[in-house]
Amino acid sequence: MSEINTKQVAPLGWIASTWFAMGIPFIALSSTAGIMYHSFEIPDEEVAFWTSFIMLPWALKFLWGPLLEMFKTKKYFVYVSQFFLGVLFALVAVSIISDRFFGLSIGLFTAIAVSAATQDLAADGIYINELNKFQQQQFIGWQAVFQQLAKAIFGSALVFLAFQLEEVYGLKIAWMSVMLIYAVTMIALGVISVNKLPTGGDAVHAVESAPEAIVIYRDVLLQFLKKKNLWIGLVFIFLYRLAEAQVVKIAPLFFKASRMDGGLGIDKADTSFIFGVIGIIAFVLGSLASGYFVASKTFNRKTLLILCAVMNIPLLVYSYLAITQPVDELPIMLLIAVQQFCYGFGLLALVYYILQEMAPGKYQLAYFGFAAAAMHFAFIIPGMFSGYLSEYMGYYEFFIWVIICTIPAFVMSATVPLSNAAEPTAS
Repeated sequence: MSEINTKQVAPLGWIASTWFAMGIPFIALSSTAGIMYHSFEIPDEEVAFWTSFIMLPWALKFLWGPLLEMFKTKKYFVYVSQFFLGVLFALVAVSIISDRFFGLSIGLFTAIAVSAATQDLAADGIYINELNKFQQQQFIGWQAVFQQLAKAIFGSALVFLAFQLEEVYGLKIAWMSVMLIYAVTMIALGVISVNKLPTGGDAVHAVESAPEAIVIYRDVLLQFLKKKNLWIGLVFIFLYRLAEAQVVKIAPLFFKASRMDGGLGIDKADTSFIFGVIGIIAFVLGSLASGYFVASKTFNRKTLLILCAVMNIPLLVYSYLAITQPVDELPIMLLIAVQQFCYGFGLLALVYYILQEMAPGKYQLAYFGFAAAAMHFAFIIPGMFSGYLSEYMGYYEFFIWVIICTIPAFVMSATVPLSNAAEPTAS
């Protein structure tokens, strides 16, 4: 299939369709799959283990990122991945009628995760190669907008549809229908990508044999490891997320916990609404505002410190709530809306940092993939221990601990080496 030259397409157009497409398989595997398995009465322990397992390719995608620098164009990998995702979702739908449904679907979902992670890598490569620094900063917030929109439509909305279909047509038909909707949507988005996506550039170093590919892969890795200030940059990424990664895991549990246990005693439905609706809307608006803020100011020491402060200082909200344990939910919702807006605003500092300090070079897509993996693990690792800490300390002491954990983020933001960002020009 020939690739159409699409440089005349406005960036927001292809960003909208591509990041919308990136949100669909992620929400399908991170949320919808688990709900589907519960509907089929798969044991909880199996659901918990395998739905965590199928998410691993997003954390490990950096391993095959260098391969995308050796073949075809970034656009090719995006639309081929999307077509393949459509076929795989259709096969999941077919597997539902099988006696071996659970095993087959887990295998297919794992393949979906690999394809989706490849789509994400290639899309990031297009974004980096096609947009100048000003545009990269300006449109980062829009990525979150379209990803979250996809998650809302193809997460909770499709689950609601499945429950409605169950009552009329039965369990299997309901979930087959949902998986077929995923399939048709991904194929349609693949068609849009063929016609709208810019190429993202040809292969940086085309290869013709496996030994040559190994040599180039080694070169990509070595060039990344030789980057100036790499290790202090990785420490910065980890410490910048140290407080936030712990709060994200514990805050909803704190809201649902009884007042006797130090929580707020808010029921599950209201907690879900506060974080799943109000929180997401505020986070998206914060991300959008962050993109335009940094594009207008450039990414330098001053803006980094502002972003760090905006993200971390509002975490004091949770200490306040733990101390006062207010009853009225409206002020609580307003406080969380402000905190989530600031969270979305400040978290993007890491993406700006990666784009400016780590991604530039011969193999930009691969470099971005390596750094993005570090950002992902910086979220996972503190979150893994946050439950034990909150249980041991209690919610109030835990949120004080979180505030202490913001100090390294400020120290690193003030000291991490930055190449001086010249003022970007809107071109």
